[in-house]
Amino acid sequence: MNPSAASLLPTQTIDSTHALVVNFTARHAGSGDDRERAVNLYYAVRDDIRYDPYSIVLSPQGLSGARVLETGRGWCVSKAVLLAACCRANGIPARLGFADVRNHLSTERMRQIMQTNEFRWHGYTSIWIDGRWVKATPAFTPLASWAWYSRAVFTASSRRATV
Repeated sequence: MNPSAASLLPTQTIDSTHALVVNFTARHAGSGDDRERAVNLYYAVRDDIRYDPYSIVLSPQGLSGARVLETGRGWCVSKAVLLAACCRANGIPARLGFADVRNHLSTERMRQIMQTNEFRWHGYTSIWIDGRWVKATPAFTPLASWAWYSRAVFTASSRRATV
């Protein structure tokens, strides 16, 4: 399905015309085609905004891209909102998507709070690139991913001689 005009418009949460979003986008998008700019924006949201699933605010203001930039932290949905806002601010059609996923990076604390490792309504951004919708999940910062990976490798290597 081709993008509609709505996939470029600002909304209350996908606040692509907010000064904070516009400035963040201008700093990180770079030049190049839509694909290159979208990838640059993806890495900026993923790497520069801390993943924090413990400070969720379920309101239009709390989910907005500008709020994520103000606090410097977000969770899967709010970081997906920010990426969509940045793409739209740069003229790249974007929309939100949601899925139920099994989170292999989940912490024990999170599993206890949620009473599962299945994340319902995991948020991602769908970006129109090269004539199709491409899913992008900017949720986890590299540090969080590396911490999980290094624990897994350390645990596996301590159990057997080769990994």
